[in-house]
Amino acid sequence: MKRLTLVLILTFVAVTTYGADKIHELDALGGKWQCKGTVYAMPGAPQHAITATVDSKWLFGGKWLEMDYAEAKTAANPHPIEVRAFFTWDAGDKKFALGSIVNDGSYSTEQSSGWEGNSISFTGPNHMGGGPTVSGRDTWTKKGSSVVYSFEWDDNGTWKKAIAATCTRG
Repeated sequence: MKRLTLVLILTFVAVTTYGADKIHELDALGGKWQCKGTVYAMPGAPQHAITATVDSKWLFGGKWLEMDYAEAKTAANPHPIEVRAFFTWDAGDKKFALGSIVNDGSYSTEQSSGWEGNSISFTGPNHMGGGPTVSGRDTWTKKGSSVVYSFEWDDNGTWKKAIAATCTRG
């Protein structure tokens, strides 16, 4: 019985430690960022430039990364988007998980297998604030000291870019 208890305790510690370490593969997305980019034309919304801030911080003992994204209000962007996103490592599915909520009522639940080279993409259902539910893909690509972010949605088998921005620390 003592042997079984010891094995169970060691297994729990190993799984807990692995999950905590695995999530920190997302450390590159942490911190404060300044972003400049483009929101592409969609039905009812013309293409326009954006500037945004990102503030990411670790929560709950490093098990979750919270990312707060806020666009600036401008004449070209009178209804700026704000997003609160939460990342974690799902040890059961062996995937990263991303859940987000948006100030227009949208929300998403996405997963990723992890980094492929300098990029990580999360895909899954995006419920578009009263509009249709679409398959979405959020991608972050490390480029030197910057990160390039993009969001695309699946339009009948073709990925269409909705937003692209380059973010620098600061």
